Amino acid sequence: AKVNIETVEWEAREDGIGYIYISNFETKTSDEVKKAIKELTGCRGLIVDLRQNPGGLVDEAIDTADLFMDSATMIYTEDQTGNREYYKTKNGRTFTGPVVLLVDENTASASEILAAGMQENGAAKLVGVQTYGKGIIQQLAQFSDGSALKLTRWQYFTPGGKKIHGVGVTPDYTVELDENQLDDDGYLVDLQYNKALEVLKEMMR
Repeated sequence: AKVNIETVEWEAREDGIGYIYISNFETKTSDEVKKAIKELTGCRGLIVDLRQNPGGLVDEAIDTADLFMDSATMIYTEDQTGNREYYKTKNGRTFTGPVVLLVDENTASASEILAAGMQENGAAKLVGVQTYGKGIIQQLAQFSDGSALKLTRWQYFTPGGKKIHGVGVTPDYTVELDENQLDDDGYLVDLQYNKALEVLKEMMR
């Protein structure tokens, strides 16, 4: 049977702020985000949570960014000879308010592309900690005896030429979680979300 995996959750929160969580980038993730934006009509600012997002389909990450920004270079790849291929958003912007992205050490690959591209194009502020740093494309070379060799052929770079692989994306506001800070119910206080909320409210003024 066909199994549809939902990768996006959303809800309206206080003071005209919407929250969208993206678990990974699969087929139709950008459509789910578009639906979330539509249902969050009335929200003047958005927090988009990319924490624990291991990546997925790069095209879906680009299409997601397209919902929050105008035409721009999101990322480019470069091979060992210096040949480049550019990935760009179009003009599909459907949300015009301020956006804050939450990232952590497990934000990787396609989610790092979304974060870096939106950050460097001024489409979002980043809150959290340095991301994972997965920014290469590999290809399998098959041999007649059944063996194979995995080759690293391309590497991703941010619009400004920064390397992602082995480095990660640096947030605008670095905030660590503190396992000693618990709320009255014994749950970990989400200091990163609280900072994102503070930053977003300032951007909405």
